[in-house]
Amino acid sequence: MEQQKKKKRAVAFGLVAVVLIFWNLMQNTADQQKLKVACIGDELTFGTAVEEREDNCYPVQLQKYMEQAEKKYRIGNFGVEGAAVQKKSKKPYTKEERYESSTEYKANLVVMMLGTNDTTEENWTDIDTFQRDYQSLIKGYQDLKSSPEIWLVTPPMIQSDGSTEMEERAKRVEEIKNVIETIGEKNKLTVLDLYSYSQKHPEWYQEDGVRLNKDGALAVADMVGDCIINKTK
Repeated sequence: MEQQKKKKRAVAFGLVAVVLIFWNLMQNTADQQKLKVACIGDELTFGTAVEEREDNCYPVQLQKYMEQAEKKYRIGNFGVEGAAVQKKSKKPYTKEERYESSTEYKANLVVMMLGTNDTTEENWTDIDTFQRDYQSLIKGYQDLKSSPEIWLVTPPMIQSDGSTEMEERAKRVEEIKNVIETIGEKNKLTVLDLYSYSQKHPEWYQEDGVRLNKDGALAVADMVGDCIINKTK
């Protein structure tokens, strides 16, 4: 009798193991079928100081947006606090570990939102340098074996407090916006104009007038999500 019980338990455990293995295989297959989106950026992408960042940074809100729309996408957050485009800046994005991770992500779509930190005095060289290094960053993704589609997002405008420093940054970010649009046209890439979109929305910003808050992050997620859906209809 005891021997039969042991056999039944062994069979039961075996069935559970088979079910778990099958479930994991199904999950992995489903995950592989999802289109991957790599969100490239600085603290605006990472979600620095956003309330409950893990739930409210823009890539997470984009993931929720796509799930609500019943679209099979997996969104990766590759934002780096303080990162800039220019290679001679204090923290070039291409020198960061998350940049390497983004190139190994095998993304179908790369959404690039950088340029805000390039406007600081310590990072800024000139607009020609920015243009050259931004083009180089794009090429790095274009050369990937996964051949991802690349979208460019202009950085949001900077809400100047009237100080000389902030006025200079506000001018530079407008220059950057224009250059990104030019690069996008030259490379035949989709450009999302967050700069113009954010102009009339001071409520999207944190107190520094530079970083986005939860509402600003949601606005970016909606903008990117709308574009994805419109292009996949």
